[in-house]
Amino acid sequence: MLLKGPAQQLADLMIKLSLKHYNKEWEFGLEFELWNEISGNQDLLSDAEVEKLKETSKWCGGWIYMSYSGGSETLEFIDLKDWKKKYREDKPF
Repeated sequence: MLLKGPAQQLADLMIKLSLKHYNKEWEFGLEFELWNEISGNQDLLSDAEVEKLKETSKWCGGWIYMSYSGGSETLEFIDLKDWKKKYREDKPF
């Protein structure tokens, strides 16, 4: 799926945070770690980063996750309802 508009802006923000905090474009499990941060378990991001991430996610109505299928990695957009279910079921911690 090609990301566009608000979804691309959210992906860009998440990549920026990954580069800043992990020195990698997309740290494995980043989508789960960042969601954990904005869900009240903040220990990595600044207050300003958390607020920006929350606002951007709310604005686009979803979240970005890394899909691993067919041997390739692809950033995908998922609406918030589906993301919250995925987070509950698949979070690695």
